[in-house]
Amino acid sequence: MKELVKSMVYMGIGVGATLMYQKYSKPMMKEMEKIANKTMKKMNKELEEMM
Repeated sequence: MKELVKSMVYMGIGVGATLMYQKYSKPMMKEMEKIANKTMKKMNKELEEMM
C-alpha cells in the first residue's frame, strides 16, 4: 500500500511538472530573449562609446 501511494505521488508530480512546462515554457523563453536582447544592446552601446 505504501509503494502504491508513493507511486501515485510521483505520477502526480510528473503530471504537474509537464502541465507547468507546457503552460509557461513560451512566456519564459520570451522573457529570457528580452533580457538577452537588452544585455546585448547595452554591450554594443558600451563598445561603441569606447571606440
